[in-house]
Amino acid sequence: MENASKALIMAAEILIGVLIISIGVYLFNTLGKYSAETTAEMEETQLEQYNNQFLKYYGTSGGQQITCTIHDIIGLANLANKINTANNFEGVQPVSDTSEYIEIDLKIGVKTYKNLEAMPQDELVNLIKENDIAYSLDEDGNTVANTKQFICKQEPGIGTVTKKVNYMLFEEYKGNL
Repeated sequence: MENASKALIMAAEILIGVLIISIGVYLFNTLGKYSAETTAEMEETQLEQYNNQFLKYYGTSGGQQITCTIHDIIGLANLANKINTANNFEGVQPVSDTSEYIEIDLKIGVKTYKNLEAMPQDELVNLIKENDIAYSLDEDGNTVANTKQFICKQEPGIGTVTKKVNYMLFEEYKGNL
């Protein structure tokens, strides 16, 4: 009898041990899935915040084209330069689906300024000076100064691999505000 009760106690200890191990494995898997989902959500949020820095200048809002100034574009070019420098890109790089290099171009009239992100600061300052104000005539023939507006008419380039904005082209906006 004594051996039978010891055998039952040993069997119960083994069952309790297996139960504890099973609960541990279950908790490990559940918490692992939760952690993976949380990490994926955080990465998606970071990617969305990253892209929104650029995409806020594209599209329409309230049925009207989103416009920006030359100052906004140069600020974006400086941001692109900062990101490109942080990614150790030296000089102008080709934009591709796998590259994180960001290119900002600007079309004014028939002239296209390529790679604003790589332009020296003095050239960017001159670009601001030349394209900050637009002069027009009102109904009375008086000269009126307005801030020049630009739009991102072409859909921004977003890498299919990186899912990050890598190209934007701005054009002078000639429509009615």
